[in-house]
Amino acid sequence: MRSLVVLLVLSIIVVGGDRHLNGNGPFGKGHGMGDEPSPHACNRRTGIRSSLKNLNFMYINVSATFYSSNDQITITWTPTLAPCIDDFVGIYFVEIDPLDACGYFDYEFVKKDQSSTLWQMTNLRRKLEFRYYSRDYTCSGNYSLIAKSPVVEPLNYNEPTHIHLAYGDRIDLIYVSYLTNSSEYIPQCQYGLSPLSLSLRENGTTTTYTASDMCEEKANIWGPQTFIHPGYMHTILLEDLRPSTTYFYRVGTDQHGWSQIYSFTNRPANKDESINLIAYGDLGLSPVELGAKSTINRVTSRIISTNVTCLLHIGDISYARGIGALWDGFMTQIQPISARVPYMVGIGNHEYDHVTGGDKDPSGASGPGGFRPKWGNYGSDSGGECAVPMVRRFHSPSNGNGLFWYSFDVGPIHIIYYSTEHDFRRQSDQYQWIEEDLRSVNRSRTPWLIVGSHRHMYTSESEYPIDLIKLMLQLYLEPLFYKYHVDVNLYAHRHSYERSCPMFQHKCVDD
Repeated sequence: MRSLVVLLVLSIIVVGGDRHLNGNGPFGKGHGMGDEPSPHACNRRTGIRSSLKNLNFMYINVSATFYSSNDQITITWTPTLAPCIDDFVGIYFVEIDPLDACGYFDYEFVKKDQSSTLWQMTNLRRKLEFRYYSRDYTCSGNYSLIAKSPVVEPLNYNEPTHIHLAYGDRIDLIYVSYLTNSSEYIPQCQYGLSPLSLSLRENGTTTTYTASDMCEEKANIWGPQTFIHPGYMHTILLEDLRPSTTYFYRVGTDQHGWSQIYSFTNRPANKDESINLIAYGDLGLSPVELGAKSTINRVTSRIISTNVTCLLHIGDISYARGIGALWDGFMTQIQPISARVPYMVGIGNHEYDHVTGGDKDPSGASGPGGFRPKWGNYGSDSGGECAVPMVRRFHSPSNGNGLFWYSFDVGPIHIIYYSTEHDFRRQSDQYQWIEEDLRSVNRSRTPWLIVGSHRHMYTSESEYPIDLIKLMLQLYLEPLFYKYHVDVNLYAHRHSYERSCPMFQHKCVDD
């Protein structure tokens, strides 16, 4: 059995940490708040108002006016002799006021002599257009709209997108989820043991959310850089699946169309089976979050080339933080992974933390901002989302508190997700659930025990001021994990990879 430890260690890809860019980029254009001069400098509530006097000065052409998710569109224009350093091409809903330069979803600065740029498209289920804005008055005034492109729109507004899998309550259950623009028809999954014979069919359910479901700003404000309608999330529960068996499937409807055919292999039932897990945290959307693209590429390659059983994303999922379009970009980004292996998520500060609006908190935590002890540094890191978008999109076994804490078995491994954003002290509901779950683990059937949470219990990084949450995790949960002989504790939050010896109270231990 010791070989399983080596296999797990080699299969764990950790992208930890909580330092990141803070830019908008659902179409693959990344920007940091330090970009100067930048359209980010405008007042997003009013925008920079300007005239349309130069609208016929240039023309923007597009390589396609219809697209599917992840298609690339090249836009071209007549270059100006000397563009300002912060001239930019942005992408907009067509109904956004042309005088509102800062009403974009994404943008790219224009360089000298540049006349084209490539955009990777995310299906936002609406008509879009590209616009070229330039600064007035020798590059120091307001923006003027110089040109705009023909309208570009989805080839299929109800294209099944955001496809992802998750484990259910039993080994024979798998959730299959996807998203479309409409809830008009009952969502379906066709599946079978061969891509040429999808003879089985299951119907699903549909949900969505709106700005009023969020806890606070900016997530509850309508706008291209805040809340947009997220579409409709569909979920189908597949039952009676055989362990260690590969299934082929597609999702959609006859009326709206079907996805391509994907495959997944159900988890094994035998404790002697080899398991490959991939784990990471703090992924976010490329290129807004550095490293996301290379991580996705490496993980996708690993899934295609080896038998990966499932993936653990240990909090800080999309870094949307109230920008609805970033959820679209993120879910599109992970689909090559999440449509092939169960994508099991845990809660992080950037999904959950909020200060007000506690009556809308899907975790049921008490108080306007949930768990906010004096020694904590819990803020408003979710941008007002308070986990609503995450809870409506992802699924988990129902043995705990939704996505906030739950557990599941994968072959010889029992995995527990717990939340460092919620009360974990001894008298809390979460602590008592964790202890009961640990106590009930059958180590003969699942000899390996892994726990995962977003914030770290240990790190070698210098911290000033000292992280008191870390010390409290050591005080309350470390003795519990030691008592029940937890084998591996996975953390994220810090954007670096570290591993340690088996540890208890800051010392290496044999057991």
